[in-house]
Amino acid sequence: MDISRRDFLKGTTAGIAGLALAGILGGCQATEETTQTPQPTDSAAGAAESKGVLLGDILNPQENFTAYTTDYSHIFSPLKIGGVTMRNRLGKSAAGSEMQKRSDWPDDTTLEYYRRFSEGGIGMICTEASNSIPSSAPSDSAASMDEIADMPWVGGSENIAGLLTFTSDEGIAAHKLIADTIHEGGALAIGQVTDVLGNGSSSTFTETTKLENSFGGRMQSTEEIQQEIQKFIDAAERYYKADFDGIELNASCNHYFSTYLSRRMNYERTDQYSGESIENRCRILTEIISGIRERIGDDFVIQVLFSGLEYNVSELGKDEGCTTLEEAIEFAKLFEKAGASSLHIRSEIFGHHCGGFMPDVLHIPEHGHTGYGTVIDYNKHLAPVLGKYDGTAALLDVAAAIKKHVSIPVGVVGSMDPRLAPDLLDNAIAEGKVDFFLMTRPLMADFDLPNKLKEGRRDEVAPCTHCMTCFIASIDWGIPMYCRVNPALSRALTEDMPEGYFPSPTDTPKNVMVIGGGPAGMEAARIAAQRGHHVKLYEKADALGGRLDSLQKLKGTHERILDHKNYLIRQLEVYGVEVVTGQEVTADFVKEQGPDTVVVAVGSQPGAWDNQTTVTGDIPNMTNMLAALEEGDTLPLGDHVVIVGAQFQACELAVNLMKLGKTVTMLNPGPENEFYMNGAAWPREMTKAWMRAKGLKLYHNVAVKTVAETEVTFETEYGVEMTVACDSVVQALPEANNRQLYEEISAICADVYAVGNCYSPGTIANATARANLVARKIGTATTTETGTTGDGNTYTATATGIGDVTVTITVEDGKLVNVEVDTSNETAGIGRELGSEFAQQILEKGSIDTVSGATVTTNAVREALADCMKQAGL
Repeated sequence: MDISRRDFLKGTTAGIAGLALAGILGGCQATEETTQTPQPTDSAAGAAESKGVLLGDILNPQENFTAYTTDYSHIFSPLKIGGVTMRNRLGKSAAGSEMQKRSDWPDDTTLEYYRRFSEGGIGMICTEASNSIPSSAPSDSAASMDEIADMPWVGGSENIAGLLTFTSDEGIAAHKLIADTIHEGGALAIGQVTDVLGNGSSSTFTETTKLENSFGGRMQSTEEIQQEIQKFIDAAERYYKADFDGIELNASCNHYFSTYLSRRMNYERTDQYSGESIENRCRILTEIISGIRERIGDDFVIQVLFSGLEYNVSELGKDEGCTTLEEAIEFAKLFEKAGASSLHIRSEIFGHHCGGFMPDVLHIPEHGHTGYGTVIDYNKHLAPVLGKYDGTAALLDVAAAIKKHVSIPVGVVGSMDPRLAPDLLDNAIAEGKVDFFLMTRPLMADFDLPNKLKEGRRDEVAPCTHCMTCFIASIDWGIPMYCRVNPALSRALTEDMPEGYFPSPTDTPKNVMVIGGGPAGMEAARIAAQRGHHVKLYEKADALGGRLDSLQKLKGTHERILDHKNYLIRQLEVYGVEVVTGQEVTADFVKEQGPDTVVVAVGSQPGAWDNQTTVTGDIPNMTNMLAALEEGDTLPLGDHVVIVGAQFQACELAVNLMKLGKTVTMLNPGPENEFYMNGAAWPREMTKAWMRAKGLKLYHNVAVKTVAETEVTFETEYGVEMTVACDSVVQALPEANNRQLYEEISAICADVYAVGNCYSPGTIANATARANLVARKIGTATTTETGTTGDGNTYTATATGIGDVTVTITVEDGKLVNVEVDTSNETAGIGRELGSEFAQQILEKGSIDTVSGATVTTNAVREALADCMKQAGL
């Protein structure tokens, strides 16, 4: 059946229903092409996208982009930039790591972070922007250093990226350490430069939206701009003296220079830096570039990062003043004329901070979703290519259009993952569309991505799954950047993982039995085997993966969950793990086999109804739902579904159902801040807006009274009793740990560990993190019993989150007089020490608030506190 998008919108006789039945509106991604070696696969489409008729599917049909017939030869060809040569066409962008510390930066953790990128084979590393521009704004508008330390956008006083390090020559020695470390691995060192102190901007333009860095301006005078220009030239010279190969001037996003380039922000000036002409808008940058050239010479790389286009999604279509591609081409010509060595093309999506450089997020949970409940038509609002490949390589054609008008190398960022899109990206280099690619997320998932691809080991690359666990700014500031598939990110060289990124080889190989073939079990098995242990993994089902296949069907193919599964299975092969499927393991079986160490990863059990709830009939839960998806592509639920529960799994179920056109009512027993709790920051906030726009009926702080198969009665937070009739009810309350087998085995084996949802239900990222950490300790540590104790007026309880969390309270005359909260097993060396924050909350009001970005820890503290209060009779 052939029908064009234009014919459909005119009013075809097929109609929406006909198209749905014909499969035209189904899975948006074509099947994979025949490959030369095993590769990650797309599911047929996933229930979440194959059955529903979504506006995003109609407006923004997707094309296949995962074909793999290349040998990557063009990507791994050298490239001359300025007076230096990149060994290949892959670069790390200057996306932040949030690992620098004010007191000792750059510390060993920072240096090792850059060393791993360089040794992994990347051609260029752009380091995060240091504070290299001294503050000189008037005292009534510029923040003091103490005030800056507390600004949320720099991550708090313990995570300030480079402050006090490079505003003078005193910072040269520290930065030379970074350059030397990068050079030792063979990569180029490029330092990104912008004004992180906010000395001013082009105008008084201000903007605050929920998915954007809040930013406002103090208009600089002409004299201040000219002083600022000299500061940037001075900063470039300091990088030169520190043996960096060059600098990158960050003129995109809402950073300093973009306020001059963009007509949307530069609308008040009347001097030579005004928005009245292309030359004026570029002048601050062209004067800096020519000034650097005059002072340093021609070989030093000057790379300009700027937006190839700008759009507004917070008020979709309100693009007045936004930079067009035609204007960006003129920018590029002027930058080259001034002496720029290379260009780095990005975009600015106003109202959506990460949409400009991580365009794949604009496909969550629907192709073209803005995060504000509206849907982009990429043929009208943004450039069509942005919506073409599920966000992958979205800016490729934008950069290609710019490259036609300059002779210097042009690079591009925006979900440029050569593992995921091999032919697409390698052919772009071969055809001269662009010269190099920049990325960070795929490299954080696997630092060795370049080397593995070059060596033909694509199936051994740890895949970026687009889950967005890593990137949290500007939503959850101060939280470390974790990675679902690389638990060493942000943990290496901390108290949790002092050995660093590579697991230490064992001195005493043990026979290790892993029970359970889900992500936690496979992660534990691969790390234990990598260390030299003899590992045998048992899985009750006939295939490995646990819930991963069901989760892919539930969530759709945008999040590359099956890529993660296939990678883990391949890792078991690489490290020689013996896999036995179709075998249920009991304590007696373990006793017969006699392993030295057992890792139990058997998953969670359903959460329990509140004891105040009366339940009649057979009410399915999330375990039932995922099991149903294992058997087919649809869930056995009616058109109106009531979901009891509102944390991340409940929300993912709701999204699946709403994509299928079903009506969903969600009853949240907790406060509003538990809505989508534990979800990754960007998908969480975007999807909450999408659900509301799709008609989700949501009630917080409810007390569920009675539940039947087609009816639920509950009391609202305002004391009103309501009854909702429906076709189906699902219990999606937080799941519970499942330690029975662990406890039984502990009675017969001295070295036993529980990991994954068996230990503490949570996200895939939490499951793989604990599994990785446990496997690193096999043979060097033993399990520790935890529980509750009471001693006089002091009561202690331990609960489990990512690690163990302990709460101790002291009670006098029925009142709390002292509280201690130990979260060090969860946060040591990798982020905020949350214990004192929680303790203060408990002392002040006897309870705790959910800490943004730390919901697993919050839940553990809440559980331990409840135990303590129960012991104390409070």
